[in-house]
Amino acid sequence: MRKQDSSQRLKNFLQKDFTPYLVFAIPLAFLVVFLFWPLITTFLRAFMGAGAKMDFSRFGIDNFTKFFTSPLYQKSLKNSFILSISVVVFSVLIGVPMGYIVARVQIPGKKLLLSLGILPVIMPSFVGAFSWIILMGRQGVARHFLNIVLSPLGITIPSIYGMFGMIFTMTLTFYPFVFLLSYSSFSSANPLLEEAAMLMGAGKWRIFWTITFPLILPSLGAACLLVFIRSIGSFGIPAIIGGEEYVLPTLIYFRVNGFWDLNGAAAIAIVNVIITGAVLILQKYVVNKRKYETISASRSEQKLYSNAGVKILSSIFCIIILIVSLAPQITIIVMSFFEKWQGLFPQEFTLANYIKIPSASKTELGNSLYLSLIATFFTAILGSIMAYITERRRPKGAAILDLAIMAPFILPGTVIAVALLSAFSGNAIIPLGGTFTIIIISYMIRRTPYVYRSVVASLTQLDPTLEESSTIAGANWFYTFRRVSLPLILPGIISGSILTFSTLLQELSTTILLYGARTRTVPIQIYSAVADGKMGEASALSVILLIVVFIIVYAMNSFQGNKMVNSFKLG
Repeated sequence: MRKQDSSQRLKNFLQKDFTPYLVFAIPLAFLVVFLFWPLITTFLRAFMGAGAKMDFSRFGIDNFTKFFTSPLYQKSLKNSFILSISVVVFSVLIGVPMGYIVARVQIPGKKLLLSLGILPVIMPSFVGAFSWIILMGRQGVARHFLNIVLSPLGITIPSIYGMFGMIFTMTLTFYPFVFLLSYSSFSSANPLLEEAAMLMGAGKWRIFWTITFPLILPSLGAACLLVFIRSIGSFGIPAIIGGEEYVLPTLIYFRVNGFWDLNGAAAIAIVNVIITGAVLILQKYVVNKRKYETISASRSEQKLYSNAGVKILSSIFCIIILIVSLAPQITIIVMSFFEKWQGLFPQEFTLANYIKIPSASKTELGNSLYLSLIATFFTAILGSIMAYITERRRPKGAAILDLAIMAPFILPGTVIAVALLSAFSGNAIIPLGGTFTIIIISYMIRRTPYVYRSVVASLTQLDPTLEESSTIAGANWFYTFRRVSLPLILPGIISGSILTFSTLLQELSTTILLYGARTRTVPIQIYSAVADGKMGEASALSVILLIVVFIIVYAMNSFQGNKMVNSFKLG
């Protein structure tokens, strides 16, 4: 009898559909080899002596003691904190009022404001950085004009280089995260609570601070976390306008590119990760502690402020912010038609900056398109399969897997680059340094969360009944996925893939440490042109990049509307 039961169990086991588990094993193996192993290697390298060799005989904490003994390390760490916290504070001071105005004040052109408001986020940040050099550099046109106006008052506007410039530029680049998420919360909050408080005699400021603001706190916390992560992990802006003010990402680049000190760079990367993780935990604690929900089923329309004075002041505030934040895009378009910009006007009009692009940038343009397309294709496959398995099959450890997939979302690009170099450069078992492969892998690791989160959002909105009906009817897993599930989640895959492709075209922070002579991309060429003072050449390439990215994002907005925000969510 026992032998018969064992035989039946074996028969049932062999008849089980193992296809989803076999399919799932492929992306899981990818994560183990190209994410978990590099991160483990990076962690081990951080405790070895300076250099690129993995030597366990030199195991110690010398690389970390530099943060307590080296003035350069101490200053870089301090600068990273000052920069990130300042950008978060100023982004909130700009983004929350702007979100409230667009959601609650009857001003014209709201759709235009929302469309223009997202432009600084989707445009390459390092492009905006060198544009501000033209505007606010030592010979900057805007700085020159402002100093003339303010000189009678004894006020002098500092040059864009240094801490002031980094805070200023990053704030104008990342405030849209706060603006858009605040707008969404203000516009969707149930106004019945505010109306009830008003009927009980509460003033407008008391209503805002005790009812309205707590309701947007979760979204505001998520926005602040996004801004902090982007700020502390940004390489392009500090590298271009930071001057002598190092931050952690530029210090990592300095250790790798200047000294080929992978072990020292690994220690800096670990510190960067610890800071980011601590902020993530703090954000979750604060938001969860002050979590509010509206449980009323009835709703009423938001009553917009229609007072003429409020409308005028609100419109002026929003217009000023947009003009200032979009000034870099306008500047590079103008600059692309000139050789240089000195004083108040650009000089030496020319079309040569565009004419020479096909010959001077043929390799870089081809590499950017090739790397972005290949990485996007594999990212779409990887992210879709992982999302479907974790959301529908829910294997044991699904929560841990979800965290692992989303980890690269919060890790700076320089950290991912150091991890891959630690595992696959030099005398590694699989030497990939300077190849197309290592760049494609880095792109896949960094952008898989975009497709993954977008597909998960699509799956949560779909009733699994159709898939269950297909299975009950006798279809295997692969047939059900191909004929039923895939068509339903295709919009989410396309949305995440388009966002992935558009952001990979402008990727700099990862590529700057991984590229070789044959694998230079357009962002690398722009960065090099700025470093060499070739502003006209850099501007023309940036305009091409901006046009391509804008067309892609506009197409995505037309296809998916505001659902693109699903790809930026942490959970």
